[in-house]
Amino acid sequence: MISGIAFIVIGAASLIDSNIPRKVELDKILDPNVNHIDVVTPIMNKGNVGKIIIDGSEFDFKIESPDNKIIVSVTNRSHYEYDLVANNEGQYRIETKNTGNSTLQIDGDVETKASPLAFVGHMMLLITGIIVLGIGIKARYA
Repeated sequence: MISGIAFIVIGAASLIDSNIPRKVELDKILDPNVNHIDVVTPIMNKGNVGKIIIDGSEFDFKIESPDNKIIVSVTNRSHYEYDLVANNEGQYRIETKNTGNSTLQIDGDVETKASPLAFVGHMMLLITGIIVLGIGIKARYA
């Protein structure tokens, strides 16, 4: 019975926590030949912010909003900084492609929250807790 209550408490706490945006650091080095494309897809609330700094080789860079509209697109740059403010809630797509002959450094941070798949996991934990609690109560009073 106590384990059922523990499952319910942990599931509820993680469900609440997964909807709070967290700052995630961007720290990536793109080589010119191997895996020369980096895609980041943060799930952002309206008003969440991000800062992206790209430096090094030549690159192409673009950010798409959740409704697939291009927010910014630059080509053939060797240095670029962008401050992203989410105007819509949803999943943004930040894509950087190394088009040069040397390495490319991506730095900065973005705010993101858990994916819908994580929500399913938290709900499974809650449901398991309710089932275990029900079995515990039935076993105790049967």
